[in-house]
Parts: sequence; C-alpha cells; structure tokens
Amino acid sequence: MESSQEVGMRIGEVAAKAGVSVRSLRYYEQQDLLHSSRNPGGQRRYPDGAVERVRLIQQLYPWA
Repeated sequence: MESSQEVGMRIGEVAAKAGVSVRSLRYYEQQDLLHSSRNPGGQRRYPDGAVERVRLIQQLYPWA
C-alpha cells in the first residue's frame, strides 16, 4: 500500500507514460540527464515533470 507521504511516480509509471523502457530511464540517470529520489524502501520516485523531461531527451537525442 502506497503512503500518502510519497510523492512522484514510480519508474514503471514514468516509462509507460513517456513510451520508453525502464532500462532507458536508468540509462538517462546514469548519464545525469534525469534524476530521481528514493523512498525508504529503496524504490525510485520521479518528480511530476519527469515524463516531459524524458520526452525532451527523446527529441534531443533521436538515437536514444
């Protein structure tokens, strides 16, 4: 059950909404193009603007 204190989206939610793979999101983080925080359970949480940022990355890097 998700706590009401948790903000942002999980990695799978961002991937689905942006139309990319989870692996791509992890790669973008490794390249310092995208940032997330971790909840107490260690799961990534992305801010609300993450989907738009991923779409921008896709536009700027068509090979991505």
